[in-house]
Amino acid sequence: MLTIQWQDEITGLQQSLKREIDKISSGSEINIIKHICINNLQSKLERLEEINNILNIEKYKIVFVGTIGKGKTTAICHLFNLISDFKVSKKIKDKNKDVIETRELLSTGAGRTTICEVIIKAAEKSSIEIEPYTVNEMENLIFDFCDSIANKENTDSEQKIIISQEIERAIRNIIGFNIFSKTVSDGDKNKSVRIDPAKELLQESGLEVFKKTALNNANLEYRISTQIEFNNQATEQEWIKNTFAEINNVQIKEFAIPKKIYLYVSYDVLSGSNLSQFDSVVDTKGLDENPIRKDLQKYIDRQDSICLFVTSFTDAPETNISKLIGYHLTSKSKEFHHRFVTLVLPHKNEPEKTNGSDGDWELGIQIKKEEIINTFKNLNLDFLGENILFYDSLRYYRDDIVKLNDIYDEADVQADKNEFIAAIASVVERRKNILIDEINNISESFGKIKNGNALTDLEITAIETAVKDIEKVRDLSKRVSSFIYDDFVKQYLEYYCTTYKAWNTKHAIHRNSGYYEPRDIDIFYDAKVVAEGINENEMLKKFTKDVKKELENILYNLTSANESLKTLIPELIKEFYALYDEFIYNVGSEIQEELIRQLLPTNNSDFWDELIAEKGKQRNKGETFAGNVCEIFKQELEFEINFNQFFKSKSEKYWNELVTQILSFFGQK
Repeated sequence: MLTIQWQDEITGLQQSLKREIDKISSGSEINIIKHICINNLQSKLERLEEINNILNIEKYKIVFVGTIGKGKTTAICHLFNLISDFKVSKKIKDKNKDVIETRELLSTGAGRTTICEVIIKAAEKSSIEIEPYTVNEMENLIFDFCDSIANKENTDSEQKIIISQEIERAIRNIIGFNIFSKTVSDGDKNKSVRIDPAKELLQESGLEVFKKTALNNANLEYRISTQIEFNNQATEQEWIKNTFAEINNVQIKEFAIPKKIYLYVSYDVLSGSNLSQFDSVVDTKGLDENPIRKDLQKYIDRQDSICLFVTSFTDAPETNISKLIGYHLTSKSKEFHHRFVTLVLPHKNEPEKTNGSDGDWELGIQIKKEEIINTFKNLNLDFLGENILFYDSLRYYRDDIVKLNDIYDEADVQADKNEFIAAIASVVERRKNILIDEINNISESFGKIKNGNALTDLEITAIETAVKDIEKVRDLSKRVSSFIYDDFVKQYLEYYCTTYKAWNTKHAIHRNSGYYEPRDIDIFYDAKVVAEGINENEMLKKFTKDVKKELENILYNLTSANESLKTLIPELIKEFYALYDEFIYNVGSEIQEELIRQLLPTNNSDFWDELIAEKGKQRNKGETFAGNVCEIFKQELEFEINFNQFFKSKSEKYWNELVTQILSFFGQK
């Protein structure tokens, strides 16, 4: 590959910066100006390495994140040509007719159709691969299903067992207990009734026999296959559609329930698709009551991912999406806003019906975009307006059947796809241009430092004053009262008990020692999120907002009042943002890791046993399952190690380290 201009410029700059650092370091005694220069140049070196890594990304992952049932899978299929025409029977004007209809190759519907995250990649040959649940995990899911059938008639919301539709569908297919319709005689007429063989077996034989039969039927030990390839026995599109549905619904007896599905699509199927210009397209598991999930964090943090937050047109931006975006955009150093896209999915002429649009699609889109921008501003979120995109995959299709309206053709459909893909390419291009501009700025700044004169007495005095002011904020205990931290355990328990409302979800979490993979639940990660603050007005982000601003102002005042320092201090301000984000992360991670240490079953099985025992326990008047669970948690979090005090000590420790690192920029210890 030919070396391009920015690579040459970065390499040359890095060499020059290293030579200048060596030159300054090898001179006479290191004074304050030399300390500042060395640290400034070192920051430039590190930043150039980051920029180089980002600019070297050849292909991005396009990650779709959205609430359940909002149409992200449908959008993915249409955008990347994962569609085909199929002959189907459809009721039109009270008559069943065979029609040709465009269908998505992945399972779509009103929601909860995909059982897990799906990673789609272009390949030479079509195939499907899964990452499976273990036998033990599947056994537990089967028992959850059996308990839910036994609990079906329970009207008590606290006692009612709830499992997800997609898991129930998979379990029924595994154990062979699908609900079916049967025609029965009703006097002079016949009627159709729904038969649930699972319920019938339960009523006939009891719960234990039901569970044993379900487990035997599942043949879990034989479900060891993880990959299947196109077999040329049908068209490739038909094979993908049917096989993906069977894998997703666990209808192939050799396959386990998938945690992830990898779909490799051949270039023949992708003809005319833009999929191959990306590393992969990821259809993440739909958001439910807890949008801030650990499984999403890995994509959000990756520099090679463009995250598309999918939202419906009428509710854009949806609460779940705003909450998730808001949690991450409080970070100033990670520049998430350059990789974050809000993808709005209009449906059935919604833009034309927007108030003030006068029936014009484009005007309706513009009005909605302005509304979204204002919503983000009101939430104090730094979101780029040009990263708000719209796509209606069925815009040109009829309402009665999924077939192109006569007034449109494939060129209209393709034009919309091309426009959207071009918009994603522009997100990447804007990011690259910003980074290339930053290279130029670093080069100019380096030139000024290299050719600069010594600091004036006034500037040295300003630095000495700033150092004293920074020293004053080193001790966080003098800025944040101790009682502020006392809310952590309360806030965490409230988050746990209200986010996971269903009692059987809590029981599944207890049974799995704090984790419940089918729902991507990790209560230790939740503790980290709560401690950090879901937004800038919560917990640690809120506690330290004022002192952070004070430190920020000290650094800004140095640049505004002193000409020579305008070249030296900006990198320190950027470094401060990174250090602050690291401070928040470190405190949250310490909470997460300490909670894991304290609650590991090997160290604390009695705690989990006590929580598990709450299932079906006889209670005194006024007691509830959720209340007892929260009380057990509270006692545990305040007994062995008081997590409120732990939160306080770690916050003060890492804040001290942050300020110490800032002071080291000026040669202070």
